Amino acid sequence: MAVISKLHNLVDLAKEKSSDRRRDLLREVTDLFFESTPDRDTSEHAEFDTVLSRLAAQTAQEAREELSRRFADAPLAPKGLVMQLARDAIEVAAPILRKSTSLSEADLSILAEEMGQSHLREISVRESVPESVSAAIVRRGDDKTVARLISNDGARLSRQTYEEVTERAEKSAELAAPLIRRSETPVDLLQDLVAVVENQLRDEIQRRFEAVDPAVLEEAMQASHARLSARMAADADIDAAQRYIASMKVRRQFDGALLARLMREKEFTKLAAGLADMAAVDYRSARQAIDHDSIDPLCLICKAGDLDRSLFVTLAVLRNAGRSTSHDALRDAKEFGRIYDSITDRDAQRALRFMMLRRNAA
Repeated sequence: MAVISKLHNLVDLAKEKSSDRRRDLLREVTDLFFESTPDRDTSEHAEFDTVLSRLAAQTAQEAREELSRRFADAPLAPKGLVMQLARDAIEVAAPILRKSTSLSEADLSILAEEMGQSHLREISVRESVPESVSAAIVRRGDDKTVARLISNDGARLSRQTYEEVTERAEKSAELAAPLIRRSETPVDLLQDLVAVVENQLRDEIQRRFEAVDPAVLEEAMQASHARLSARMAADADIDAAQRYIASMKVRRQFDGALLARLMREKEFTKLAAGLADMAAVDYRSARQAIDHDSIDPLCLICKAGDLDRSLFVTLAVLRNAGRSTSHDALRDAKEFGRIYDSITDRDAQRALRFMMLRRNAA
């Protein structure tokens, strides 16, 4: 009771309006807490929580930053105060979000659902991030935030969360790199990225595959096929598009001009089916290349499939015409031709080998 009496005497001094005095008072109450830390779930602990939370709300940010640093490493830190600091400005919240063991999984999940990107990034680098919290961060976080989470070996991810990140990584180099380098990333999900990542990352995937038992790799390929098939099943137009391409082949009208027309008319499902057939890759790889923000995946498939340079340039120019407000066909054509020429036969064949694995699984 002596501690509580001293605490109340200190609180009585809070009637002064001076910000400096309030800061001194906050420091004195904090010192008293650490000198005689009460057990959790006691009336003493609750009293400290109430007083510290109220004083913190009345002091300047610089004082709250100091308070956050002191309580970040305190295992018995008052829960109300810790949650209050965690919701504060990021300069205040960062130490708590990064380190406080007073935050339970439920607390972190609440914060992950409520707070903005800067707060999510601090949670993402905690020594341990539970699966449920990782799922919330992936659902609400931007690519920069999710990349920090994926780069953290202490973050636990469910299979579903890995799949969500992989789908996003198909169009985001910022996510692809840490996902490929994460030792726990499932092998079958790495296969999904082969056609859409740069050569260096493709080499890293290949090295991962070389270390996998062939039987395990084959099983992963089948799992990848089943999952991708389920994703594509939602598109009822795919079967019709493949039948359309088959009919055009029978009529001897299946050529580069057809692909160019489909690109011009934005018949992307039919275009992907035709490109997959002409380049001898699976539909998913072809569709990824058409939809990707970068032109590189489309170039890689055309080069690996031995499609004419002029056909690739035509497809690329037509694709860019619908995406760029500063469209200059001649300039674009020269740049796309340069990109095509920059891909070596070795790079193209290596990529084709991976895509053939995926096509065979399909």
